[in-house]
Amino acid sequence: MEKLLRIGIVEDNDDLRDSLTEVLRSLGHLVTAFTCAEDTADLTVTEAIDLMLLDLNLPGEDGLSLAARLKRVQPGLRVIMMSTRTAVDERVRGYEIGADLYLPKPVSESELIAAVRALARRIVSETREDARGRSALLQLSVQTLELRGPHSTVAVNAIESALLLALARAPGQRLEFWQLLQATGEDTTEATLANLPVRMTRLRGKLTQAGCAASALKALRSSGYQLCVDLELL
Repeated sequence: MEKLLRIGIVEDNDDLRDSLTEVLRSLGHLVTAFTCAEDTADLTVTEAIDLMLLDLNLPGEDGLSLAARLKRVQPGLRVIMMSTRTAVDERVRGYEIGADLYLPKPVSESELIAAVRALARRIVSETREDARGRSALLQLSVQTLELRGPHSTVAVNAIESALLLALARAPGQRLEFWQLLQATGEDTTEATLANLPVRMTRLRGKLTQAGCAASALKALRSSGYQLCVDLELL
């Protein structure tokens, strides 16, 4: 039976984005679509993506930069680049950044389906032990809510997991206060802002318990927080 994937699409052309979404959903895949790289910050802790389809030319952060940032957090993430720029040097740049496939635009529906099926088979062939063998200092399992470090495995709650994942996915692994609250699904109010330092202090304690230095989670004066260690999503 074909593996159903959690797929993200980042494409600023509305018609193409809708078409790709429709094709992949018709195959049973769970698809989340975005208009730009910045919108991927809305991914929640429950949305660990298996495969990303990325337009190379995006407004703001481009597809290459986004791919590098996402694969730092989730090395096993599969990436399909899409672009009208099909010169050899352009494709080489995509593969060097971690793309699995490079599809020229306009994207053929049959080729897209074949590419997704091939990557699905590749994902199935990888064992969980292979994923755990990577060398990240910290590993976060969003399924079991466990934070695995060099000293121990620590239980985290859903909000702590969401905060860690949001920080790890962010440019520079730093977020402002309102972005952290957004990651937890909470409104920005005086009460939630006042409670945020308490939550971050508890989270820093769990990072320390897992084997990180206290500086692994740094408070940025009057702005937000920064995660200062590599974190891998399991």
